[in-house]
Amino acid sequence: MPKKKFLIIGSGFNSLSTAHYLTKNNNDIKIIFEKGVKGVLGSVKIEGENFDLGYQFFDGLDKETEKFIRDMFSYEDLHDFKYGASTFSNNLFYGNHAIPYWKAYGKLFVIKAFIFYIKKLFLGWFNKNNRKEKNLSDLYTQLPPNIRYIMSKGCEKHYQIKAKELEPSAHSMSTFTNFRQTLFNDKISNFLKSNSSFFDKHLASRRKSNPILENISLYPKGKNMEYIADKLIEKLKNKGVIFQQYDFKNIKLNSDLENIKFDDEIYDQVIITTNISNIQRIFNYHLDNNFEHYVSQIFVYFTVKEIDFKFQYLHINDLNLYCSRISNCSLYSKKTTKSNNLLIAEIPLSTKNSLWLDDERLKEIAWSEIIKSGIVKNKDKFISAKVLKIPKTFGVPKVNFFKFKNEIENHLEKNFSGKVKIIGQGIFSRHKFVKDLLVKLKK
Repeated sequence: MPKKKFLIIGSGFNSLSTAHYLTKNNNDIKIIFEKGVKGVLGSVKIEGENFDLGYQFFDGLDKETEKFIRDMFSYEDLHDFKYGASTFSNNLFYGNHAIPYWKAYGKLFVIKAFIFYIKKLFLGWFNKNNRKEKNLSDLYTQLPPNIRYIMSKGCEKHYQIKAKELEPSAHSMSTFTNFRQTLFNDKISNFLKSNSSFFDKHLASRRKSNPILENISLYPKGKNMEYIADKLIEKLKNKGVIFQQYDFKNIKLNSDLENIKFDDEIYDQVIITTNISNIQRIFNYHLDNNFEHYVSQIFVYFTVKEIDFKFQYLHINDLNLYCSRISNCSLYSKKTTKSNNLLIAEIPLSTKNSLWLDDERLKEIAWSEIIKSGIVKNKDKFISAKVLKIPKTFGVPKVNFFKFKNEIENHLEKNFSGKVKIIGQGIFSRHKFVKDLLVKLKK
């Protein structure tokens, strides 16, 4: 394959993994980024050590994405933790799970939900419903009413936006809002799922017990994400990749039939990995229309002497609780210089909420929920606490997001003759981004 010159517009895992893939053929590559090239692969300093920005992991991988990520960052730096997670709801602690577990709401709750599913399955044999869901709220109408209510409220709590304003695919971007639900133990769930496409669509089971799914979860044990990101950037620089900070609103791409011109340089192809909102800015395209909603979150980092926990993270799915996830970093990261463990409470919270400005109250709320979860003893106190506020974490696709994305792609095809590609928009997880990257760049 002849050597080509590529321009990558974006930052973080998406742009770095794109550069890694393209360097395999000894291409000339430049990455332009707006703020920090590492994105959320950066870190925050706690008691003299660097820790991840929030919850970071390469999980839900299959063999193909595992091979890509290991090759990208280096095999020896990544430890496979298989799968470990749990759910805490209404004081029920359910191990090895990361999606709502409705047995916590009582047997009657589960029976009502299952009766609804049985009726729906039976009616489906006689009435084929080919109606396409227009928004996430439409998708939730397929859920039992008792679960539907909690999921809709959970969407507003976690995303700070109503389900009717989001694309149906937004359900997959949070374990709390996921369409597949858990009613039974894994043995029953997997039996129903393996014998019925209806139940396979509606029911969930633990990843580690599902024979179809692989349990691959990678992390640099004893290190942090920024450690391997820095090594990757150095490796890319050694291969000739150029990194340049640039204000996206000043980007001007010019095209002829053969090449793309940017800043007086000629490129064979431009790969855009940044989000749709930035793409709108770059091309001054429909700037009055916002097709992405950004979730604002607060992370409270606690240092503690002792913990009693054996999972990667704890997922809290009770609507009355604030913390959606508490990470036990001592399992897969390092201790502070003072030999303390680190716990992270993740709180999806609107910037308009009065708590956004009340750090002390946020610490109280988060710590009380950590106590409830049983990670630390009731009378234990945290040693230190640091509050990190991020007004924009990840974007969830609003209604007509993918229609608009297709419109942009058609616009780029028409004006740049296929020389400008966009990759990863509307994709939340890293393994799905890798899949999209491999498909689009192998063409």
